[in-house]
Amino acid sequence: MTPAAFTFKLTVPNDANLAAMVAEVAKHAADYAKLDGAAADGFVERARDAAAKALNSSSGPHCLMVFGAADGTLRVTIGTETISEPLS
Repeated sequence: MTPAAFTFKLTVPNDANLAAMVAEVAKHAADYAKLDGAAADGFVERARDAAAKALNSSSGPHCLMVFGAADGTLRVTIGTETISEPLS
């Protein structure tokens, strides 16, 4: 595991209030991947929005979120939406 090559999964109960917690995890991922300030902020905001949307609309008890860095890109897949940002 390195800042440019990692994967971790997070299972979040379907509660839109937890979008802020997902944003915190996205911030940690962006910091670990060494994204620049504006790029990191944008990634976190898009992850928060996608999490709120998924946690509001999912019919199951939880939502899977997969964070990872590979091939020069940081990504998070939340439900069916993938957010990505090139690594700095």
